[in-house]
Amino acid sequence: MSGSLSSSPESGAANLLEASPYRLLARGVSRAARALGAAVDERLVEFLVSETPREDLGDFGVNVARFARQVRVSPQKLAELAVEELLKNPLVSSATAAGPFVNFSYNTRLAAKLLIREMRDWGQFQDMYKVDRPLRIVVEHTSANPVHPLHIGHARNASLGDTLARLLKARGHIVQTRFYINDLGRQVAVAAYGFKLLGRLDPPPGVKKDRWVGLVYAITHTVMDIRLLKEKLEKLKEEGRDEEYREALRKLDELVADAATLREQAPEVFDAIAEAMEGRDPERDVSEIMRSYEYRLDEETVRLVRSVVGMCLEGFRETLSRMGIEFDVWDWESSLAWSGLVSKVLEAARSSPYATVHKGALALDFKRLLEDEELRKQLGLPEGYEVPPMILVRSDGTTLYTTRDVAYSIYKFKESGADRVYNVIAAEQRLEQLQVRLALIALGWRREGLNQLHYAYEMVNLPGQKMSGRRGRYITLDELLDRAVSLARSVVEEKSPHLPEEEKRRIAEAVGTAAVRYALVSVSASKPMTFSLEEALSFERNSAPYIMYTYARAANILERASERGITIDWEKIDYSAADENKLRRKLVLKLLLYPYTLVKAVDELKPELLVSYLNGLADAFNEWYASGDSAIGEPDPGKRNFKLAMVHSVKTVTASALEILGIKPIARM
Repeated sequence: MSGSLSSSPESGAANLLEASPYRLLARGVSRAARALGAAVDERLVEFLVSETPREDLGDFGVNVARFARQVRVSPQKLAELAVEELLKNPLVSSATAAGPFVNFSYNTRLAAKLLIREMRDWGQFQDMYKVDRPLRIVVEHTSANPVHPLHIGHARNASLGDTLARLLKARGHIVQTRFYINDLGRQVAVAAYGFKLLGRLDPPPGVKKDRWVGLVYAITHTVMDIRLLKEKLEKLKEEGRDEEYREALRKLDELVADAATLREQAPEVFDAIAEAMEGRDPERDVSEIMRSYEYRLDEETVRLVRSVVGMCLEGFRETLSRMGIEFDVWDWESSLAWSGLVSKVLEAARSSPYATVHKGALALDFKRLLEDEELRKQLGLPEGYEVPPMILVRSDGTTLYTTRDVAYSIYKFKESGADRVYNVIAAEQRLEQLQVRLALIALGWRREGLNQLHYAYEMVNLPGQKMSGRRGRYITLDELLDRAVSLARSVVEEKSPHLPEEEKRRIAEAVGTAAVRYALVSVSASKPMTFSLEEALSFERNSAPYIMYTYARAANILERASERGITIDWEKIDYSAADENKLRRKLVLKLLLYPYTLVKAVDELKPELLVSYLNGLADAFNEWYASGDSAIGEPDPGKRNFKLAMVHSVKTVTASALEILGIKPIARM
């Protein structure tokens, strides 16, 4: 049996968070530096901690050379002092200084006792990683233009945004999610124009509403573009601009091919829209819809646009619900404009010292504002980085979306009482998001500008797919989820053919949708990714099915033990069992890392850290399971209690992490 375990913070063993190797080493180096009359950044020490390359060196280590320069001693001297500090901690069984490296090994029995104590009291364990002072945080995400179904790009936004909100909630923050309905732009006006030409709104039987809106939008846009290009061709021909004429002719061929594809899908709809457009000026008509809607000049136009957008949103909700994603608030861009807040922003801009005319339009010039070096530092702008003026109004009097984004930013803070706002928006919008923040600061909303942050993500691609909403070329998220569920169903049929039909359907839906969501947050948001459905659905490693299968395996072991009348006697656990087997020890150390990894994933806004952790935990557990070191079959009661407690811990941690990632664990696969 293990010895007693102090709960004193000074022992470094107050809880699992403090017992992580990152905190232990950071604390040891920090105390060594303080003894020399200097201070080091513990977070930087934590960042440099890593697993040792060889078992004989210990479990974890850190190079203290850079910190030795700060305290003006040799790396060896600082390492030796850090070792002395580490050895004061009962969780440390051994520690050594090897040149600039400080390495240590855990007292596995004490580590296991601390771990199982926390796992037994799950409520206390969850409280461990909550912040002392929670913030009110808004996460705005997805906010797809309501003119066609959601596709894989929207899926990455939605998965990242919802997971970000769940992470922040797990940390104890008060989080509100919002969807911004972009119903004032030209795309929505084109879709509304198509329905106006068609003369009806309702989709044909069996056609999902957002798919119907996307079809009408693509047909309308393509027919309009063909007309415009034909007019351009005539002009180029008259002016004898042969090279430009040939290039335009090539584009026309592509457009005609797209039009033919669209017509095959719905010939009557295509012909009705094309014929109704004859003799009209579609560009003028679309501009009139935009102006009438933004300034609410015509209630019939308002009803039309709201109806079209409403159909698309209904489809969005249906799709997102399959991935377990819901929103607290849906904000209409038009309602914001009609409230007068956009007008107030324009009034403030016109009287601002930063007001200018750029390309013949009202704009804000940020040059003088960015002469403030402290502001540049707060915004993370490098020296010499210039931001172009932000145009606020078009020549026809309608506002640009960035202008409305300034008003929406003010509204989000005011309506929610937020301390901070995260906008999950594609990385290609970096400049526009920066301009919005600068506009807020320039117009007197400094707090809002400094506390609204762009959570940028790069694009996601499907192999062999070139998507275009304007042409109706995309794999919808519904289609992707259906394919994932179908592939998952084939695996369920293969592995568990005896299950009832409804159970197979339920498992396939859970596994298929989880596979898509998990894969989309597994890669850092800052990196582009290519999505592979086959890899996402692998039951072998690094996927949602693999992690869900691990959870189900742990649940099954505990269920079988219960069926045999075997339960965990928490007071009679033999912790010496942790040292008897390398794979058991590896699992203990992996479980110890969960609270620290979760906190790091939240504080650094990196859900991929949690994904990587789960993959490693599943590998460690499945390797131990495959070794035949049976929990149920263990004859020694104390060791059996230990093994079952470890299975319970794996089940508990896996469930916690999956739920934070928006995936519901299931006990049977």
